[in-house]
Amino acid sequence: MAGGMTGLEIRPGVPELRDGWLEAALRSWLDAYDGHLPPDEIAAAPAMLARAWARRSRDLRLAVLDGAVAGFYSLGNADSAEERNYLWHLYVDPHFQRRGIGRALNDAALAELASRGVSSVWLDVMRPNARARAFYAALGWRETKSDTSDGYDLVIMERDIA
Repeated sequence: MAGGMTGLEIRPGVPELRDGWLEAALRSWLDAYDGHLPPDEIAAAPAMLARAWARRSRDLRLAVLDGAVAGFYSLGNADSAEERNYLWHLYVDPHFQRRGIGRALNDAALAELASRGVSSVWLDVMRPNARARAFYAALGWRETKSDTSDGYDLVIMERDIA
């Protein structure tokens, strides 16, 4: 159980959760990016997510609610000075939003990052994704700068952790 929600577990990606993760990841990815990314990137999402699972499934942390994958997060590489304090992904399947799952994932990610010995953390979010920016702001993240170096209009958000 995580975040006080009965039936919610946050656990590593395991083979038996692959299909559920792929479905939840695609729905949440489309919810976040459809209309903000070019059509070819949207069309490539299923294959991109399948490759991501193949490469990083053990690094993913899945929110499983009553047996269904409801969301996930992943962190930057713990061995990289630039990424050890990076919340790389946090997504909640639209079918499960507004139930505290995002907050539970955020709390679990911050605890995992704190276990790495870092005192501040960062993430990036696309500027047009006002809903995600508001979600993070409500959880204590603050917008600190912009980044367009990879061709996307990103907002860098940071927060301190104990």
